[in-house]
Amino acid sequence: MAGILNNLYPPIVDTMMPSFVRTTACKVYFSLSSYNDSSDIQNVQVTVSNQNSSLTALDPTQYPAGVKITSLNVDTDIKSDDRYYITISPSDLKDGAFEINQYYKVQIRFTGTGAAAFTSSTKVAAWLTNNQAYFSEWSTVCLIKGIQQPLIYIKGFDSNDTSSSIETVFTVSEVVDVVGSMYYDENEDEDEYLASYEVNIYDSNSSAVYESGIQYSNEYYPNEINHKVKANLTDSTEYTLSITYTTNNGYSNTVSYTFMTVSNGIDVLNATISVEADEENGRMIVTVVSTDTTEFLSNLCIRRTSSESNFTIWEDVYISLINQGSALNLTWYDYTVESGVWYRYCAQKINAKGQRGTIITNRHPVMIYLDDIFLTREGMQIRIKYDPNISSFKTTLSESRTETIGSKYPYIRRNGNVAYRQFPISGLVTAFMDEDGVFISKDSTFGDNLEYYEEYNEENLITDYNDFVYEREFRKQVMDFLYANKATLFRSLSEGNILVRLMDVSFTPNATLGRMLYSFSATAYEIDECSLDNFEKYGIQTVGEYSTYIEYTYEQKGQLAGTYVGTTQDVITSIQSEIDLKTISGYIETIYYLKWLRIEFQGDPYLIVCGKDGSLTPATASDTVTENMVYGYIVYINNEAILVSPRGYYELLDEDTEVISVWFPVSSEVIVDYIGYISEVEDTSSYASRLYYYTRAGQLWGTFDTNTSLSKQIYTKYYLDYKAYYQKLTAIDRITVESSPGAVVYVKDSFDDDYYRHVVGPTGILDFYDDEATISAFYFCGMHLNPMTDETRLEPEDDEYYDTGITVYSLDSITNPVKNGVYTVVATESSEDETDAALSAVSADEDSGEVTVEESETIYDEDEATYTLLLSEIVSDSDQYIWYRGQWYTFTSDGDVLCPVEGLVDYIYELIKGEY
Repeated sequence: MAGILNNLYPPIVDTMMPSFVRTTACKVYFSLSSYNDSSDIQNVQVTVSNQNSSLTALDPTQYPAGVKITSLNVDTDIKSDDRYYITISPSDLKDGAFEINQYYKVQIRFTGTGAAAFTSSTKVAAWLTNNQAYFSEWSTVCLIKGIQQPLIYIKGFDSNDTSSSIETVFTVSEVVDVVGSMYYDENEDEDEYLASYEVNIYDSNSSAVYESGIQYSNEYYPNEINHKVKANLTDSTEYTLSITYTTNNGYSNTVSYTFMTVSNGIDVLNATISVEADEENGRMIVTVVSTDTTEFLSNLCIRRTSSESNFTIWEDVYISLINQGSALNLTWYDYTVESGVWYRYCAQKINAKGQRGTIITNRHPVMIYLDDIFLTREGMQIRIKYDPNISSFKTTLSESRTETIGSKYPYIRRNGNVAYRQFPISGLVTAFMDEDGVFISKDSTFGDNLEYYEEYNEENLITDYNDFVYEREFRKQVMDFLYANKATLFRSLSEGNILVRLMDVSFTPNATLGRMLYSFSATAYEIDECSLDNFEKYGIQTVGEYSTYIEYTYEQKGQLAGTYVGTTQDVITSIQSEIDLKTISGYIETIYYLKWLRIEFQGDPYLIVCGKDGSLTPATASDTVTENMVYGYIVYINNEAILVSPRGYYELLDEDTEVISVWFPVSSEVIVDYIGYISEVEDTSSYASRLYYYTRAGQLWGTFDTNTSLSKQIYTKYYLDYKAYYQKLTAIDRITVESSPGAVVYVKDSFDDDYYRHVVGPTGILDFYDDEATISAFYFCGMHLNPMTDETRLEPEDDEYYDTGITVYSLDSITNPVKNGVYTVVATESSEDETDAALSAVSADEDSGEVTVEESETIYDEDEATYTLLLSEIVSDSDQYIWYRGQWYTFTSDGDVLCPVEGLVDYIYELIKGEY
């Protein structure tokens, strides 16, 4: 204790130290009294005891007196007073480790420099007795707790992998779903749980791209990590995902993962998205429509960004399972947009595992301009179109004013963080403010009685302008809406978007119109900030969740004909085999049962033995004919024998019977008509467990025909599919074409549905690149020639054509064609061969003059971005041909010769490799 010989005061220590991994040393930090410094301290004495029993936890062989003598340590990285510490190692304890779920009590005191030097732990008792005058008081109790090593699992990355490969991929660049958990490897139960975490993303320069701030764990699932990063990540760029987590007792650690993003080509959504501002009804109309007729079965997600974040933050606004058994054709309304803000939308697929696919987006932002006041909640919206009024608008602050005798002016203080807006609102309530039926409609109001209602109005000359009944019913719904004890989104041009609660709602009838119309008034109080998270929280507009089991069930009529015998040739099994042949890649179709069945036997009936127990058995050749035998057929339905009359027809009429088995005991030739109940589900086994992504350069060169898809050649070049992994091209980012001036190239990118024609200029190079689009398809389509303008020359230049003005019925009749000369072929009824030639690519051997017809080709690839190249669409109206480079070729109205082209194509492509 402090006194004449000793001026040491005890260390100042916290009540508890943060948890630590129980197999590592524990550091107990403390600070010194302001009356002492480190030079006054010779060593530090430490006691460690079990909180439950208060017995010493130190190893008695090392510390017989129950006191550990150690040195004073200083953490130079800490600048505050509590930079001093001592360490307690697992080897200091009896069991050689800190127990799980066990708190220990630690107390510390100092030994002054006047004490004798401590030399041996075996003589510690004597040393303690002889030098107690130089000891400080014991510190207050500090609790410590050792825990198992927490591990972090993040979906898409290796568990707790702090050196994850750069090849790990998220499938979409604008959003990252960080989903995972904290867990322990040891088998012992650990009561330490995740309290909070932070998700940060850094670029290659260690600059923060996104910082989540502290995210607190779910109290019901405390070890769960689930955060959506709303950041605009650049495609093909390396990032570091950093997760810093803290447990309930203060243990903290950081794990990092390196990744790249790729948004093109993975799980492609073959659709277009369009956005239209519906200003009359205060909403954005978002339409997503398939570009093909293929049945759409998947989760669909619509996301939104705005000019408020400079189009960098994308947020989910709509997620739903689409399983209607038809092509995608979705219209969704966004009722939360703010007047004067620009918005962009995109759509993407989400599979059953939560993996997001490539996005499609509207290229140009859209803004809405609200002329009226709108009140929105839970998919309902009231438009205050007539007599809208806000008479005042103020922000409420918690402030106090104090006047004193000695001061001329008052003291004004602001208390707390209170700052909310409030304003009165009023307007006229009439059905005419909802002309499009956004709020309610007559159908929803009157239901099955609508017909009687309309007949009555027609007979009594009641129009919309004097319809008291509907105005009353409409007003009732408005009252229910305004009086509801729920949050409401207020939107207007002048005030913007405000999340409010309406209070003091009242209605006043308009006596001039016989009380047909009412006015309302209310006071709106701001209750929270406007954000998509709060819109979800208060039920203004829900986003939805993706389905983890994607299924579409339907009924299908069908027919089977053949010979079947035994359970191995069950009709249900045969139907399933036919379904498997027609199933789309990526899905599994299963026939659950038959709900209707009709069987027609084609063969002769046979003798059947009817047993006394009701059994049916086909008679054998050795059986003697008895009165218990009948002619007919046997079919087993759900393993129950059914006797069919010699007519050979059987129909199951019981709609409640679900047929799961149909088989025949003897070989039977039958025709089976049925209605099957079929389930189609997403095949999640085809999804890779780990993805690798590469961006590389490639090259094509050679002579290319007009019907050659170069994008398909590139796709095929890199496509691999094995049991262990697959590899495929996901996108072509850029192409550079080198060819002779005049070469024609058709290109389609991911933003367009049509091909666009391009002609190589004098430099011989064409470059195609857009940082927001990828190349969907491209091909060469001949050479472009200019008309010959100098008619004094004997023949045109190589890049010119000469229109001869000659018309023939057959190219065979032209014996001495002019170089680059254009001829017209007229097809007649008797000249079928010439007609075919005029509609196809035509070439002629210079020596023999023989004409060769090459049919047009339709190219379709399901795995690649889908496109169709119809050469016949280019030449079907053309009846002109040109003698070019010693051969006949089709000549188009654009001045193009449909001939092979020599060229070289350099391209940048994205490749993905997935391991199952």
